[in-house]
Order: sequence, then C-alpha cells, then structure tokens
Amino acid sequence: MVTRTDDALNRLSAVQEWEWSTPRLTLYDRRNAEAAREADGTVEESRIMSNISRLLPRLTVNWAFMSAFLAAPTPCFALGMVEERGRACGFLAVRPGEIIPPDSTDTGFQFGHSLVGTAHFEVVHFGFAFYGFKTYNVLVNPNNPLVRTVLTTMVESGDYYFFALDTSGSATVFRSAIGEADVAGLSTTLPRIRRSTTTEAQYQRAVTAFEKNLQPPGVLLPWVCRDTSDVLDLTTDRLDLTPT
Repeated sequence: MVTRTDDALNRLSAVQEWEWSTPRLTLYDRRNAEAAREADGTVEESRIMSNISRLLPRLTVNWAFMSAFLAAPTPCFALGMVEERGRACGFLAVRPGEIIPPDSTDTGFQFGHSLVGTAHFEVVHFGFAFYGFKTYNVLVNPNNPLVRTVLTTMVESGDYYFFALDTSGSATVFRSAIGEADVAGLSTTLPRIRRSTTTEAQYQRAVTAFEKNLQPPGVLLPWVCRDTSDVLDLTTDRLDLTPT
C-alpha cells in the first residue's frame, strides 16, 4: 500500500490511503474491427463495439451515452452501467488515444484507488497500470449521482467491466471475477463517497493540483460524459454490443 502525499492536496485519514490491487479479471479476445464509416465519415459505434470478442456475452449500453463517449476528444475516461443477461453491472472505460500493446493487455493490469483532497473535500482517484507500458490516472467527483450509482453497484455486486478502446477501432474487454471481495479498496471508501459534498470548483482545484504532481507517474485522463443520466437508462435507446 502506497500513501499519497503532496503539498497541494493533503492526505486524508489512513483508511483513504492509496491501494493497488491486481483484480481477478477475465481478458476477452482482442479483435481488430474495421472502422465502418458513414458517408459523412463518422464512425459507426455499433460496428466498432460489436467486434469485441466471440467469447463475450451480449452487452447492452445506452446508445446516446456511447455515442457521446466515442465522440469525445481523446484521451478520456468514462464510467457507467452495462447490462448482461438482464443484470446491470458498472463499467469503467478508457480511450487513451493510442494502442495499448497486446503484450500489456494480455497480462492484465493493476487497478488502484484512493481518495485525495483536504479536510474539506475529497475526490476519487483511479489508476490503471498496464504492465510494461503506461499508467492512466483518473479523478472523478464523488458528489456526482452517476459516480455514486456506478461505484455502489460495483461494490455491492463485486462485479464490473473494464473497456479499453483504441485508435484502430479495437476494444479490449476485461471482466472482474464475480463476488470480488473488495474492488481496489472501494468497499472501505464507499461510505465517505456517499457522504461527499465536493463542489465542481473543488473538483477542478483537485484536478489542477494533481496534474502538477502525478502520483503515480503516468497520464491523467479527462473524465467525460459525466453530466448525463443517459448512461443509467438501459430500458430505452439501447445499444447491443453483440460479439461477432
């Protein structure tokens, strides 16, 4: 366990320390998808996302949310809900704006989590460290309904998906082991996340300070699609990610 410390963001209490875990994840087959393009040159989301894995069961996400995520500038990060066999799961997704080497994805990654901030507010920090490649960092505001819903679902189910979408139109999909006892320490920090009153201004202060001193060293991914409730609605505007 590594403790986060820096001058701009005071470390919180001991239970909020940085914690790395190596999740028991299933890596589904990586498949290159031809980027299908409409006449106007836009990427057709259903074609890209359908080429995930022949082993992967059909997944359903909200179409509007996925369209917005794929249209966001890279690099970026989003979180949301995905349905599998009628059961809702949380997902974390990155679009790093580059191809993560297959040698790195084949060996999985380390998933890190902590709360950082001051005595008055906190933000949620995630780290995704791909072996032999890079670490991607993300900060999200715990006082956000989408964040609270997704993280609560992840903790209560012990189950989640992780998507890595690259510039070639290929998706690498990981799934956690169902019933995972503690998702990178989230079970410990969830009560504080639910009580958070962090404002947008405080969140932006944290992002600015963190970017000046990345710990762990790596890339900070902007959090996108965070002000939409579409991602939580899996009853309408559905996009089925059917493996081919």
